[in-house]
Amino acid sequence: MIISRQWHLTGVVVAMGVFAPVSLWAATPTSPHRDTPVSLHVDVRESEPYLAIRTGLRCAQCHVNRTGGGARNDFGSIYAQTRLPAWETSYISRRLNQYLSVGANFRVLASGTVSNTTPRTSLQITEQNVQVEARLVPDILALYIDQTLGPGTAHTREAFVLVEKLPLDGFVKVGKFFLPYGVRLVDDAEFIRGGTGFSYQTPDQGIELGIEPGPLSLFVSLTNGTQGASENNSDKQLTGSAALIFSAFRVGASAAHNDGPSGSRDVVGAFAGFRLGRFSFLGEADRIFDSFPTGPDVDQNVFYVEGNFLATRGLNLKATYGFLDPDRSVEENARIRLRFGVEAFPIAFLQLSAFYTLLDDVPQSTTDGDRIGVEVHAFF
Repeated sequence: MIISRQWHLTGVVVAMGVFAPVSLWAATPTSPHRDTPVSLHVDVRESEPYLAIRTGLRCAQCHVNRTGGGARNDFGSIYAQTRLPAWETSYISRRLNQYLSVGANFRVLASGTVSNTTPRTSLQITEQNVQVEARLVPDILALYIDQTLGPGTAHTREAFVLVEKLPLDGFVKVGKFFLPYGVRLVDDAEFIRGGTGFSYQTPDQGIELGIEPGPLSLFVSLTNGTQGASENNSDKQLTGSAALIFSAFRVGASAAHNDGPSGSRDVVGAFAGFRLGRFSFLGEADRIFDSFPTGPDVDQNVFYVEGNFLATRGLNLKATYGFLDPDRSVEENARIRLRFGVEAFPIAFLQLSAFYTLLDDVPQSTTDGDRIGVEVHAFF
């Protein structure tokens, strides 16, 4: 199908304004949470960027990895159990002892297409991860491993040594890790993650430095540029991200350069987010430049915007809009991905999600555009 500029603009308006009918109610302050044994004053959940927007916190507030994703630290674990769910439960520590902590994520997805395709429905395990954090020197030196057990073959997503408490609230990370670029969405199918190449499927090996003085977060990494595979050339990938983070909004930019045997890639982008009452919004725009020894260069544009509405404790409504132009030299070549759904946290360690996904692709594509999915996510 042919995608027009009207489709692109309409998608932005829909994704940003889908919750408009309740905006007046959302602007009023929410009621205080019930008292719990732990005194926390923020709303922190699993690795979803909109939660950082909603609370005005950094990724490091809730995750072992200072740039977000993976295992929750003590703060994130406490809140996920005592403040996140609709019904409170007693707290269970992630610590096995003073030095060793564990975590896990397990997802099962049931989905089906709207049109009559084969197969029309599927049920699959989409994530089986376990994380181990060894605090060798409390608050200073840690060894962290994030291991994927399935689906498919087992492999290591992240494995690094982390040194913290450096000047300017700095840190050094050495090993295999997710690169510090853009908004770290859970959904790797979004164009800003799959298109740019920075996703949960593409960690790399190298070193990362970071500082977080005041409202500034600045991260720079030097890696092999092989997405975690064995090194095949002497060139390295340089990736960086900087953001100013305030309680009600944040703004930032990212950039990356990578040379390889098959060519070079430069990616530049900007991201931002803000909250308004019960609403939180975030977005990212990127430009991708691919150069090849033979053949023409390729320039791509990707764009993403997301709106979230906190209906009540433990219940979030979400709408997203993604846009991809995989080659700016080709007319009518864009793709659009829309998602609408609900996320519920009824009790500790459990997330239930239901989403409708519409993929508006090029006419020759065989991809089924409309899909309904229900996901069960257990985490610790």
